[in-house]
Amino acid sequence: MSDEGKDFRLRYVGTRFNNARLPVDVLSDLPAFRDLLAAFAKDGWRALNSDRQRVPKGFDKGLSFDLLAIEPGSAVPRLNWNRHTAQTHLPGFADELEEIVDASFNEIVSLIDGAGHDRFPKSLPSEHVRALNKLGAGLRDDERIEFQGTHGTDGNVVYLDNYRRKKLITRVRETYQARFEGIGTLIGTRATEEEGYISFKTAEHGEIEVVVDLERVKEFDGNIYADVQFDLQIELDNNDRYRSVIEVHDVGLIDAQIGAELVRCRARLNDIRALPGGWHDGGGSAIGPAAVAAADKFLSKRPSLSGAYKIYPTEDGGVLFEFESNAWDLSVEFGANGSVEIYGIQLNGAGELEPVHFDEVGEDFMKEFDVRVGRNDGR
Repeated sequence: MSDEGKDFRLRYVGTRFNNARLPVDVLSDLPAFRDLLAAFAKDGWRALNSDRQRVPKGFDKGLSFDLLAIEPGSAVPRLNWNRHTAQTHLPGFADELEEIVDASFNEIVSLIDGAGHDRFPKSLPSEHVRALNKLGAGLRDDERIEFQGTHGTDGNVVYLDNYRRKKLITRVRETYQARFEGIGTLIGTRATEEEGYISFKTAEHGEIEVVVDLERVKEFDGNIYADVQFDLQIELDNNDRYRSVIEVHDVGLIDAQIGAELVRCRARLNDIRALPGGWHDGGGSAIGPAAVAAADKFLSKRPSLSGAYKIYPTEDGGVLFEFESNAWDLSVEFGANGSVEIYGIQLNGAGELEPVHFDEVGEDFMKEFDVRVGRNDGR
């Protein structure tokens, strides 16, 4: 047994985590990992001590973890189970507890690996579900957490991503949490003595009401049917139906002029959507629904540039955005399958951006786009 305890390394994979950067909105994963391991550890202790109904006093404190470092290799938080703390709170039980910690980690890995191969437990206790629902809740669609040193059924490192989270959580309970950002239409405001509320309609999940500061209600009053940009953590059911708002990361009105340009862009997209096959002098494929959906998603993520966009259909059934920004003449092209490319030339120089391809309008593409247009505010 090690006198220093045991290390666990969770490798965060995704553009946001390059150069050992760990955004604060994913830090809650670390206590969630500890809580999930503790839940399995309690089960393990009870299994080994069937004559006792409760875990001993100090058991929970004996499962103390420290963040020792965030190591390179994307971003790799190194967590250490503190054996000395365990010995302090559970004298004489440190060796047994270390074995339980090992076994509990293996159970977590097996649970997550199983979700990737359609193997699920019939149910999990509420303590496990609470921790599991928090672990990875801040991940975006193109990100994952790898459990370093593990090997799954396919021989590769075991990882947790949004796809596995959803499959796992919805099989052991009815709902799961997800990040939801976009643009909606303001349809109402109200206030109580303590809190303010605004309601807006979204294309994806219908009407949503969120809590805002009382003072902010005045900001929205008189702006019914105005565009609202939002960034939320929401709860969805197993069929992706909206249940509730868990957290409001950001919500605000879009400037009226920007809103008008956004309407123009969406009207143009609707016109393009209706083009039949052969629209270009007998040639030209019908515009792919996935291309229009990707273009609309892009508009929702960066509405402030709507006034610069010139929008065209492509003969391959895609949608092309052309615009000038940050001394570049740029093109963003959405393929018929929903993929996206960005390319362009420098206006006052010899610079050229060769096409950079992305499978979807995800975090990696938006980061590349923001770099090219010289933006860092995410609007």
